[in-house]
Amino acid sequence: MNIPGVRQLFTPLNYIRIRRGTVKMWYDWYMPTAISGMVVMILISTDWSINTFGSNGLIEQVVELLKMLIGFYIASLAAVSTFPSAVLNQGLAGESATLKSKRRGKEIVIPLSRRRFLSYLFGYLAFMSLVLFISGMAINLLTPLAKVHISSSIIPWVKGVVAFIYLFWVSNILVSTLLGLHYLTDRIHRPVDGNVIKNDDK
Repeated sequence: MNIPGVRQLFTPLNYIRIRRGTVKMWYDWYMPTAISGMVVMILISTDWSINTFGSNGLIEQVVELLKMLIGFYIASLAAVSTFPSAVLNQGLAGESATLKSKRRGKEIVIPLSRRRFLSYLFGYLAFMSLVLFISGMAINLLTPLAKVHISSSIIPWVKGVVAFIYLFWVSNILVSTLLGLHYLTDRIHRPVDGNVIKNDDK
């Protein structure tokens, strides 16, 4: 069923669909998988003695961090979208970033400028932070019920799966945040050829 307007609500997720050679796959999937996998292995090796799902546990601490990050991402999105800079309107150095889109029934490939790429990036980070914030609260609220209604023999497996999925997306926004900070602190101040700009107006 096609509900009018729903697709627009998920526009920030278009960031995942952006293609830029193999490097973006590392940022979006490979690095987060490695990070979340290592964290879950540590949790399992300690027999879940590290507080993960309980009060003041790992997930609750992540939720508290996300409270602050959501505002930062929205402010960064606003700044990138409105900051007057010719450099931001240039394409990305190296491999270009592209996004497939449908226009009037035809699929086209859109090359992205630095400004549009960063807008998608920080829009995605704001969206996912909100999703993880709500998901983290739900996990903490449902944990006592899960202990009652789920067999004790499979609880460790459930913990592992839930922790891995949640921490994967946390790792995903962590890596993406570092990428965004790289662009905001350095890359947007250099032209495509990598030379230092002497005058920001040029």
